[in-house]
Amino acid sequence: MEEKVPGGKLARLTIRTGAAHKVILSGDFFIYPEEGISIIEDVLSGLEGSEPPEAVESALRDAVERHGVELIGLDVHVIA
Repeated sequence: MEEKVPGGKLARLTIRTGAAHKVILSGDFFIYPEEGISIIEDVLSGLEGSEPPEAVESALRDAVERHGVELIGLDVHVIA
């Protein structure tokens, strides 16, 4: 899935299914520190996929705040 954030950057989520379920976040945005991408990917990869968008957004927001991750060019709502 790809989305161009209005006034922001391109965000792309790639979902790999199967035994090694993994969500990969890429695009032309910035995340600081760089490890923030792995934090976000881990949160998304740990979800079942049936959660409502509000629950996904809440889980992402909690992880971003807990780890002090700064998103530049996109926000948690767009990722969720």
